[in-house]
Amino acid sequence: MWFESLLLLLLLIGLAYAWLCYRYDYWKRHQVPYLTPTYGVGNLGGLFSMQRSPAEFVQSLYEHPEGRSEPFVGVHVFTQPAILLRDPELVKRILVKDFSKFCDRFSNSDYKGDPLGSLNIFFLRNPAWKEVRFKLSPFFSSGKLKHMFPLVEEVGRELDKYLLSQTVDCNETQTFMMEMKELCALYTTDVIATVAYGVQANCFKQPNGEFRRHGRAVFKFSVRRSLEFMVVFFMPHLVPYLGFKVVPPTSTEFLRATINYVMEQRELSGKKRNDLIDILIEFKNSTKNKKSASGLIYEGDILVAQAALFFTAGFESSSATMSFALYELAKRPDLQQRVRDEIAAGLELTGGKVTYEFIESLAYMQMVIDEVLRLYPPLPFLDRQCTAPVAEDGYSLEPFHKYRLPHGMPVYIPVYGLHMDPQYYPEPSKFDPERFAPHNKKQLTPYTYMPFGLGPHACIGERFAMLQTKIGLTYFLLNHKVTTCARTKIPMQLDRKAVVIQAEGGIYLNVVRSPLSERM
Repeated sequence: MWFESLLLLLLLIGLAYAWLCYRYDYWKRHQVPYLTPTYGVGNLGGLFSMQRSPAEFVQSLYEHPEGRSEPFVGVHVFTQPAILLRDPELVKRILVKDFSKFCDRFSNSDYKGDPLGSLNIFFLRNPAWKEVRFKLSPFFSSGKLKHMFPLVEEVGRELDKYLLSQTVDCNETQTFMMEMKELCALYTTDVIATVAYGVQANCFKQPNGEFRRHGRAVFKFSVRRSLEFMVVFFMPHLVPYLGFKVVPPTSTEFLRATINYVMEQRELSGKKRNDLIDILIEFKNSTKNKKSASGLIYEGDILVAQAALFFTAGFESSSATMSFALYELAKRPDLQQRVRDEIAAGLELTGGKVTYEFIESLAYMQMVIDEVLRLYPPLPFLDRQCTAPVAEDGYSLEPFHKYRLPHGMPVYIPVYGLHMDPQYYPEPSKFDPERFAPHNKKQLTPYTYMPFGLGPHACIGERFAMLQTKIGLTYFLLNHKVTTCARTKIPMQLDRKAVVIQAEGGIYLNVVRSPLSERM
């Protein structure tokens, strides 16, 4: 009996090995350049081992010698064939020109187990995605941004007051040390709560209040949290079986209860603030008792999911950008002085008032932010899935190759790899805002810069993110400057567990009290 069992085991092992060989020969059979996979994990071994940050891992795939001169290469996500784009023209085709054939992300969460993670416009699939995005777009119009400005500016003033209230460690130099990411997250969390929901989160008075605590939980990357995000982006079909979630259960309960309560109170009062809650209420009423064109009724969690995404993505990306900007400016006092000089000069013209037009006029600060987003894009890669109809026999990659992408094939765009390619950005590790000066910006190769994505699926809140980032930096630098300290990590070390770009161990800087008003 043991002999038969051994034979059966050997047969099963042999069949499994033969199946793996067949799967990993996929690109060879189709005569497509590919990166040699490792049996069992494909090309993702370096990602799941967490030996380097996901951004640096993506960069290593982009720079791999086997695909160095190719417009795209075949890779394996475990046993799933996928392609990694390297040529900007192909990036343009996938993200913009032929968007209709790549309108969905490959990544997704579980609808039943993680409704707030799966039903928001980041993961939502067509045609529901198109409907929701169309309904949400008015919230981010130029007129709405101007309407929001006083609310954001008020939180900026609270940031300034909070910094001025800090006790200095050294009376001579008027210096105190702070961790920048958490400080900036207090500011952006307050901004999102008041602008989107009409709620005062009061994070500066209550740093561990519910809004900040639950926001922190979504992007606190333990080993398990990192695995959850990796599975969502690279093996979404396994998410329901593993019970992984984008939004943790306790955060889901808090956001659902808070947003539903605010919506109910708003409907009862009949008052309008022209904020996200009003748009969601209008959305719900427009599809009440009837299905939309996509077959969905927009009520309950699908509405809460949009508000939850604006909260989580809105505070995280802008707080990261602000903190990375302060880090880079602390290392370059000359550039920091130029930003502060620009702020001082602008305030002289406005009589000391921070206005919408003043914020829009900060050209050099915009260059600094653009360069920060090149070095530290919030998400180091983008993913799409081929949605070309099966009847069309896939999507043609000609003239680059005769291979046709089949329906369902994952496509990855290595954002961080393109941003750090010396072919497009000489001395890519150098912080150089002049790359984005008007005369230089025109010379940049199109589709090599995409911190917010590109095409119809690009981040809907990009302009709002820029607005709150510039207001936050303005009020930070109004009465303070930053310098490096003993706890500042130089060079920057990216968190090896964080799928979104974060600094390992935080960003600690000295904050020096230095009012611009003394120079005006």
